[in-house]
Amino acid sequence: MNAGRRDSDPILGCPFCERPLGELQEITSKFGNVISGGRCECGAAYVYDGSGHNIGDAYVDGLTLLCDGDLDKAWSMIPEEDYEVKEFNYDARKNRFGSESLGRGKRSPVYLFVKMKK
Repeated sequence: MNAGRRDSDPILGCPFCERPLGELQEITSKFGNVISGGRCECGAAYVYDGSGHNIGDAYVDGLTLLCDGDLDKAWSMIPEEDYEVKEFNYDARKNRFGSESLGRGKRSPVYLFVKMKK
């Protein structure tokens, strides 16, 4: 599967199903923190970390969004058994996903995708 976007396609796609991603939404959790992200039609949740320095928070936000705010469920799931995670560096200038880092000490924005396994 070809994750991200092709050079001829200006729209980012879900790495699980390749459907176009919607605009980032500012989603307020039940604890009041704001998550930048969204949901794909295939069931995947995605979050955006613009600094690339808050990946741990992005994982928590992604799982919380995937589980519709149910933290007990989110914390009880086992990675790769109950859900899959795909993490991509984001090149805003080219509007595409990449997998390589920008260099030592320099972090790029990150999109984190989380999807339940069937």
